[in-house]
Amino acid sequence: MQTLKARSAPYSTARLARLCQSGNVEPEKARTWELGTRYDDGALTAEMGLFLINFNNQYDSNQTNDTVTARGKTRHTGLETQARYDLGTLTPTLDNVSIYASYAYVNAEIREKGDTYGNLVPFSPKHKGTLGVDYKPGNWTFNLNSDFQSSQFADNANTVKESADGSTGRIPGFMLWGARVAYDFGPQMADLNLAFGVKNIFDQDYFIRSYNDNNKGIYAGQPRTLYMQGSLKF
Repeated sequence: MQTLKARSAPYSTARLARLCQSGNVEPEKARTWELGTRYDDGALTAEMGLFLINFNNQYDSNQTNDTVTARGKTRHTGLETQARYDLGTLTPTLDNVSIYASYAYVNAEIREKGDTYGNLVPFSPKHKGTLGVDYKPGNWTFNLNSDFQSSQFADNANTVKESADGSTGRIPGFMLWGARVAYDFGPQMADLNLAFGVKNIFDQDYFIRSYNDNNKGIYAGQPRTLYMQGSLKF
């Protein structure tokens, strides 16, 4: 089960130095407040947290000339929650079966005075989450899972209509399903673990837009994909 966090700027210091426009660029700073709680009674494990993040000078990627500028003030408010429940506590028939879910709501707004004040920060979906079920009999693990996120925008103006080059426009939300089967051979075989899985079971079409570079346009989402993986300790 994954924990969902507010998105932060994915730049290295070297990349920033190379891409920032000429002149003085103030550091990106943020002040964060968080309040959370956790519950665990052996069968149910749950967490919930509220957060408020104020950026005084959040960076912004300009896809027109591949530079980084200061978007200015932004405010990120929301909550994140996750839970897991062992169904075996209800009936022995469901031993080794557990369900889990996570959800995050993030309202990321531009707070710099100007034409885009109050708009959503680009590439910041308001809703993200996961749903899943695990079945773990003996050394086997069977998993069915899903990930979803709501729509988002690709520019500060929150442009809905797609541009000719595909760099701006609303990005529709999507929900993807996956499945995985794994077997753990145990310490007698160096904890060898072999797994087989499928991503995007229903072969749903979805896309994202270019971010952080000057390759304008959209990227097609990963189609239905079968995979195998293995790991061991040494």
